[in-house]
Amino acid sequence: MLQRGNDGGQFNRTLYHSADTDESTMWVRAAAIATGYETSDIERDVRTGTVSGYEAEVRAAASHMEFVYDTSPSGDDILREFEAYAVKYGVYPEVFVMDNLANLYAGEGEEFAALQGNCDFLHDLGRDTKAAIITLHHTTGEYTNGDRPIPRSGIRGKIDKTPEVVLTMHRRNEQTFISPVKNRTGKADPRAEWNLPLYADLARMHFQG
Repeated sequence: MLQRGNDGGQFNRTLYHSADTDESTMWVRAAAIATGYETSDIERDVRTGTVSGYEAEVRAAASHMEFVYDTSPSGDDILREFEAYAVKYGVYPEVFVMDNLANLYAGEGEEFAALQGNCDFLHDLGRDTKAAIITLHHTTGEYTNGDRPIPRSGIRGKIDKTPEVVLTMHRRNEQTFISPVKNRTGKADPRAEWNLPLYADLARMHFQG
């Protein structure tokens, strides 16, 4: 969604830290979004070295995005990324994505306390830089299949106190359902019984709804 922008052709300057997914996979997904081709076809062309036709389209479609692929960044690393972005562009990013929360290193210690510390850090980062902060996170074991609604209680580590908005997602056939289980300024259902359908063509990384 961030790469594609909205229906009016507006985009948000984005800094995306992909600690969980490697650069080649993210490039294939970006190419699918940019071209409408299936990821399997793009992966085949990558293997055969025939990707030159995609490169210009990916550059144009993702020109408003910067990606970082360090696998276990610390809070200090993230702060340096923000400062480097500001030096390069003269402003902070409008959106920062941390994929995912558990990959943000918070020192040694109890796991769930570290997750909460990461939430606090990202919350402060958003306030200080005015960037919208988006982070991906995991569920508890009983919901990992992603085939049924995930309530607020299904969030791993119970780190739902700090975020302004918490959305959980599950899939059924070609539809993805978004459940606003927390929304500080709007409608929400912590039981995830109310959700919003979204058509998802994952082969082309296309979403509509």
